[in-house]
Amino acid sequence: MINRTFRLRLTVFYTLVVVGIVTSFAVGIYLQYRHSLSKTIDSYLMREANEEILFEVDPKLPSKNTEVIKRFGDEYFEVLDNHGQVVITSLNAKNQRWPLDEVLMAKTFKGVPQFSSINFRGVNYRVLYFPISGEKILRIALSLREIDESMKSLRGLFFLFLPLIIVISSGASWFLSGKALAPVVKIRELAGQVRDGRLGKRIEMEAKGKEIEDLVRMFNGMLDGIQESVEAQKRFTAAVSHEVRSPLTSLRGSIEVALRKTRTPEEYEDLLKTNLSDIIRLSKITDNLLFFSKADNNIIELKKQWFDVSHLLETIAERMRYKATSAGITLSESYGEGIEMNGDIDLLEQAFSNIIDNAIKYTPSGGTVDVTVKSENGRIVVAVIDTGIGIPESEVSQIFERFYRVSKERSRKLGGTGLGLSIAQWVIQAHEGRIDVKSAVGAGSEFVTSFPVPAD
Repeated sequence: MINRTFRLRLTVFYTLVVVGIVTSFAVGIYLQYRHSLSKTIDSYLMREANEEILFEVDPKLPSKNTEVIKRFGDEYFEVLDNHGQVVITSLNAKNQRWPLDEVLMAKTFKGVPQFSSINFRGVNYRVLYFPISGEKILRIALSLREIDESMKSLRGLFFLFLPLIIVISSGASWFLSGKALAPVVKIRELAGQVRDGRLGKRIEMEAKGKEIEDLVRMFNGMLDGIQESVEAQKRFTAAVSHEVRSPLTSLRGSIEVALRKTRTPEEYEDLLKTNLSDIIRLSKITDNLLFFSKADNNIIELKKQWFDVSHLLETIAERMRYKATSAGITLSESYGEGIEMNGDIDLLEQAFSNIIDNAIKYTPSGGTVDVTVKSENGRIVVAVIDTGIGIPESEVSQIFERFYRVSKERSRKLGGTGLGLSIAQWVIQAHEGRIDVKSAVGAGSEFVTSFPVPAD
């Protein structure tokens, strides 16, 4: 079975197009040449007819059926009366008799010359019926033998060169299609390497032409995205493994130690408190991973409703006030009035809770966390400003990555999972908002979230 590759189909298509164009061009020339010859022959016969009339008016011409008009090459002459009887002929009347077209003869007697093409004894002729008078007409015939042989030679020449044209056009088409499809072949080879897990190679921009260059650029960009996604997935998997292993190891260790000997109720209570803390941490990780699983697969549906933004932030701050006070942190609030938003109140509560909780976690005792909301420049702006430990400038762009934490040791002590800000960013962007961060080490951080003001 023939492997019908795109290159082969493209070659066949190009070849058929070239052969079709050449054939059409050759047929056009052939027909034009034949038409030109036909007009030349007709003109020649008309000229000969005008000259032969002189014989008819000459009184020295013999009586009818006498061969007085000599034959020159393949030219034949006859003079006919209005009954179709031969008056003068260049043929042997006894041996040859030309077929007579009575319709054309009748038209000719009306004074209009007529042309026809006939085949007489295997030879093609061009015949002219030319009026001499109201009683006589002249019929002149010219053999087309030499012309037919010339046209036959011309046709033979075309069919002789047709295979050569097919071979040359096929070779050129195969070569050109190979050059044009070279980037596609490289993409196919590279796709095979990607399938095998090798993502490091890229296609070099060797091809000329905007379409191929755009295709190569898009494919290389797709590979960059795939590689980044795979590397992020690897980091995510490693982080998940590490985050889950830590509380599981703690649980296993504490339970194994507890089972080695009988302990007092107080010791068992302390053990259960420790285990509960690890279980709560595992539960948070599981909930966050489930959230991202739904987000990555686009199965989270925003349940939008109108709500007062200030009231939502006030509720969150009130819930976290005890935690801030216990840590020696002042939680202050400043809310604008009548600021409403259409969004998923549960998801936005989770996002703002994560941001405020983060600010409290990384602010030392004696510091402050300010929560404000206002309408500014056509947007709803929510700001959470703390006087905490701050974030190094080089790490500000990474804090929204999953499981990324600036102070890993402090995060683990405080029970952080490194997923809170990632969730907050996703929720804010899902509401067509944006979140910006300004921070300096030792001076605190400022998280500013803004949303477009909803239309009335």
